[in-house]
Amino acid sequence: MGPLDLEALLRGLPQATSDRQKDYNLSLVRRLGTRSCMSDLLAGYLADEEALRRIADRSYRHVNHFDKIVLVDSGDPRGYRLTLHAWCPPYSEQELRDELIHDHRFSFWSTILTGRLTSENFARPEPDGAARGPVTAFRQYRYSPEKAGVSTQANFYRFVDEAELEMTGETVEEQGNAYHLEYHRIHRVVLPRESMVCTLVLRGPRERDFSNVYNTSYPSTDTQSANVMFTVEELAGKLRRLRQELLTPGDGRTA
Repeated sequence: MGPLDLEALLRGLPQATSDRQKDYNLSLVRRLGTRSCMSDLLAGYLADEEALRRIADRSYRHVNHFDKIVLVDSGDPRGYRLTLHAWCPPYSEQELRDELIHDHRFSFWSTILTGRLTSENFARPEPDGAARGPVTAFRQYRYSPEKAGVSTQANFYRFVDEAELEMTGETVEEQGNAYHLEYHRIHRVVLPRESMVCTLVLRGPRERDFSNVYNTSYPSTDTQSANVMFTVEELAGKLRRLRQELLTPGDGRTA
């Protein structure tokens, strides 16, 4: 499948309002994440300077310490988007201590291309209910992106209030696995310490205009941060590295 075929496929996807469509989206992202499909797709992008420029113009180092590479984005909030998320150690001690807890504006389907993805899951404690895990106090913010076309130029965080979260468990997704996460689920990705972790993410249509972020490092006021888009050369280097990882023999991925 080439880049243009992929864009046409995503344009035709209906909203995932049924279990059948949700299951289809999961099988789709798993199929797109196979070694042969991803290596061919990356080769197609690397051979197309104009496609690389478009992708670079909307891709950046995310504030949550991963490379966010937006392969397909029509700009329509009712449409689907396809991205690569790459966590590339080493990380500093400060980065490893960052909480990075959040939910989303959309539900998504994801498959693990390289490495092992470990996530910690959280929930708001039930009123007068027994906590299932440790309860910690955080500051809560409502996040909304500041866009220029399909490019997220900056991040705005509106301070909401103090909030308690309880940790409800840990999820580990091995290379080749695929999973679905609803937009309201609260989690954080544990930063890898040894090798790159890369996921392919099929983002569903937008379900609300904000997401919630929880941490103790931002001030108790509104705050903002800017994103720096990758250059074409930076993007090409990252795609070449990922393609090489996918083509390395003995990694256990489905062909």
